[in-house]
Amino acid sequence: MKIFNVKKAIVIGTRPDRKDQLENCLSSIKTDYPVLVVDCDGYEMGKIYWTLLNTDVDEFIFLQDTVEIKNNDLFKICFEDFDKSVSICNSPRMFGCYMGKFKRSILERMALKPTQTKLSSVEYEMQIGDDYSNFEMPIKLFDNLGKTDKFIEKWGHKVMVIENEYLIKYKSIWNRNML
Repeated sequence: MKIFNVKKAIVIGTRPDRKDQLENCLSSIKTDYPVLVVDCDGYEMGKIYWTLLNTDVDEFIFLQDTVEIKNNDLFKICFEDFDKSVSICNSPRMFGCYMGKFKRSILERMALKPTQTKLSSVEYEMQIGDDYSNFEMPIKLFDNLGKTDKFIEKWGHKVMVIENEYLIKYKSIWNRNML
């Protein structure tokens, strides 16, 4: 039996050791859309894959737990303003940081599987937009969420701060040498 039988939802990917990040993310989300927290293996793709296998959600916005929402109109824009899929972050490529509104009908046509290493997750982040666009070209929402020179101490370590008027993404890994 599948859980979470709704048409639209926000899915937050997390891990057991990220309680502070998850609390920060969840406290910033103020919307009537249901929020599902997914904690499983397989990095971001594992969480997206789990959502497909275990829910009936037709379309969902995927965010990592290191995202903080500044303007909750983001959810209305993605769900109500666009019928198509939405790539929220387009850096380094479409669905950067795996952030976007995904459609079940598209994901089910792709050869998805959880990634087994952080390196393979980073590598597939460069590919998922191309694979997805074979079935539907997503709306490219923001091009201003790329690498920056802004860093802060957060959650006990240095993070890169990527932000615009709608969200902040705190990146703990911003180059391959950090893997």
